[in-house]
Amino acid sequence: DASGDMALVALTKRAEAAGIEAVALSPRMGDFNEDLRTFGLDALRAALRIQIVPMDVVRFIH
Repeated sequence: DASGDMALVALTKRAEAAGIEAVALSPRMGDFNEDLRTFGLDALRAALRIQIVPMDVVRFIH
């Protein structure tokens, strides 16, 4: 929604100013909680894995 889009822009700018690359991740449904409840943890991890750069998969997907 519009509020989420504005928050994404603001947080991306703050991250970039701090020298951090921000990557927006997208849920399959309305939000990640809905994805988790509908598809389960393994499916959520799989969906996120393809959105994260390979070197960060090791850091963030257990």
